[in-house]
Amino acid sequence: MAKIVFGMAVPHSGMLGQAPEDWLTNGERDRRNPELWFRNRTWTYPELEAHREAAFEPLLTLDERRSRHARCNAALDRMAQAWREAEVDVAIILGKDQKEIFIHHSPSIAIFSGAEAHNGPPQKAAWGPAEHRVHATHPALARHLIERFQQSDFDLSDLYAWPDNVWMKPLPDYPVVPHAFGFVYERVMGGEPPPHVPVLMNCFYPPTQPSMARCIRFGEILRQAIEDWPEDVRVGVIASGGLSHFVADEDFDRRIMKLLGDYDYAGLAAIDDRSYQSGTSEIKLYVSVMMALQHTGAQMTLVDYVPCYRTAAGTGEGMGFMYWRPGPPPTR
Repeated sequence: MAKIVFGMAVPHSGMLGQAPEDWLTNGERDRRNPELWFRNRTWTYPELEAHREAAFEPLLTLDERRSRHARCNAALDRMAQAWREAEVDVAIILGKDQKEIFIHHSPSIAIFSGAEAHNGPPQKAAWGPAEHRVHATHPALARHLIERFQQSDFDLSDLYAWPDNVWMKPLPDYPVVPHAFGFVYERVMGGEPPPHVPVLMNCFYPPTQPSMARCIRFGEILRQAIEDWPEDVRVGVIASGGLSHFVADEDFDRRIMKLLGDYDYAGLAAIDDRSYQSGTSEIKLYVSVMMALQHTGAQMTLVDYVPCYRTAAGTGEGMGFMYWRPGPPPTR
């Protein structure tokens, strides 16, 4: 029987792949965004800067950006080390598509059941390698998961072939995975992911977003389905994304991390769904991981939390690095 031995939640922000000297360039995009989600509503950039009294200007110095960038990279190194120490045989990676491959439809939840995933140029360096790589996925486990979810009243999509990734320009002759997955392959798994199942959950785009309660239930069924898998393998479950963005909200993030650490599903579900919008919606993936790990008795290890800013209004991203690992590392 398969055994869940590791869980992780890791951001995949493009800022992590940028030099800190370039972070403020992203701020220009924020200034042009007419719908910046913050505290249950959208704001224009001028409204947000006035509301937050341009309080984040002192955190935009190059020294401050370099310090936070260094902390993020140190945290990623520790996350990659924890991944290696867990000695995972098979992975389930929870991510989302940001209109990279789903441009004509928006499935709420899709599980990839094909045999391979592609990454490489022209994907940006934050999310892909300099050369084309093909990674083995796990069709048999994917089909098992799909069947198990269908039996539990989850109507989801079977994605059996990757569509072209329209973010790639020029379009390569292979279908590049969405960036949520490419980042995990490269930065956490060192470019060598084990056989794995990509799961795409539409956190981002109304009206097909699964609710927080639905994501909690998804994690419960995921745990049961993994444990029903008859192969003797060590399984890791990883959430790619989050915390708050594209407006960084340190108070909100710390509240979320406390709820995650306490396995407080009621508290997470009670938060107004308008708080889980835009990039912040990726927090919903975290609860599926913690639900899958709770039965092991694993406690959350918070490696670091680094809010990274790129404008005086506090736009940017709250970078939270955390994992769950039951018991001591394996000895094999």
